[in-house]
Amino acid sequence: MTADRLIDRIKAALEAHQPQVYPALPGRRNHLEAGVLVPLLLEPEVRVLLTVRARGLRDHGGEICFPGGRPEPDDLDLRATAEREAREEIGLDSGSFLGRLSSIPLYTSDYRLVPWVMGVKPQKFRTQPGEVAKLLSVSVVDMLNKPHWDGIPFEWQGQVHLSPVFDVGEPKMLYGGTAHVFYELLSVIAPVLDCAMPPLQSGRFAWQDLLGTP
Repeated sequence: MTADRLIDRIKAALEAHQPQVYPALPGRRNHLEAGVLVPLLLEPEVRVLLTVRARGLRDHGGEICFPGGRPEPDDLDLRATAEREAREEIGLDSGSFLGRLSSIPLYTSDYRLVPWVMGVKPQKFRTQPGEVAKLLSVSVVDMLNKPHWDGIPFEWQGQVHLSPVFDVGEPKMLYGGTAHVFYELLSVIAPVLDCAMPPLQSGRFAWQDLLGTP
């Protein structure tokens, strides 16, 4: 499948997808919106770009996330915020917006992620050392070919769910709000690539393993 054909199919899948605005988590307001960009490299295969945040950052230092942040006065909307942040953090020059994903509240702060998916072509990325420790490139097909993904049980709205945890080749796992965005993205792309979604399986991790708290 050509890159252009793949872009068209992923864009159509995102247009058919219905993003949700999930309510605030217990004990949180989650009223602060952060525009984040989900960059998809489409040549020679579909890969998702993620960043490892610099450890010295006050919020979420050392965590794996998508480029993004708080809106600034000159941003027209949260999509503009996401694009500006990606330009500042990883030197993203250009791309084509493909669609939106759900608004995801964060457990560790009052922010919520508002993700925008962008198809990008190979280019020279330039990370901002004060914000980004490393740029990760994760193969979507390799991720979808896993026998299962890890999950951590949590109770929400009277039901027990599994919060996904992804091994993306780093010492620190991808978890939390960004992992939920990644999971939703994979659920949209999987049918386009004729792949099935691996099941979530609990037991390997607990929250204290990932958050570093007793």
